[in-house]
Amino acid sequence: MNSSPNSERSRLARELHDGLAQELASLGYRLDQIIGNSNLDNKNRYSLRELRFTLTGLINQVRDEIFELRTNTNKAFKQQLEDQISVLLSGSDIDYEIVGYAEIGSNNKFELIRAVREIIVNARRHSGCSQISINLSNEKIVISDNGSGGVTEKANSYGLTGVQERLTQIGALLSSESNSTGTKMIIQLES
Repeated sequence: MNSSPNSERSRLARELHDGLAQELASLGYRLDQIIGNSNLDNKNRYSLRELRFTLTGLINQVRDEIFELRTNTNKAFKQQLEDQISVLLSGSDIDYEIVGYAEIGSNNKFELIRAVREIIVNARRHSGCSQISINLSNEKIVISDNGSGGVTEKANSYGLTGVQERLTQIGALLSSESNSTGTKMIIQLES
């Protein structure tokens, strides 16, 4: 059995393609059928089209991740974040900015992007924020929002646990500062 990173990346790409990507595409086709139903009123059709737009963004994101796993692309970390965050926040009223630069090795890029994505999803879903800022440097990544604060470890809440597990795998640490004016999540990168 070959246990090289490239074979693991290929296995992950296959799993994403044969599982999640196919299921998302199937949901998209079913949603298209519902949207095309002549008995559907315009208000619901509009809502379903917005949902379809979000689903299309997710499908594109999964395809990008499959491509990245297969090719080990050298796309800049900041650009990869920009591509994914724009999809995650589409359809919301949240403004965001990504400032700075971080040179991230290809072996750590995937895990870091997934960790940042989860933090952004949590901010969108739970904080009530209107602004997210991502500050990049080679030493750390700081994700700040202007939401209601209150980031805590909850029982049966696996988002931040998963983020911490991902970061531990690559030698990075997660800390947070949270109060009523927002939350700052700090990913300390391996030096």
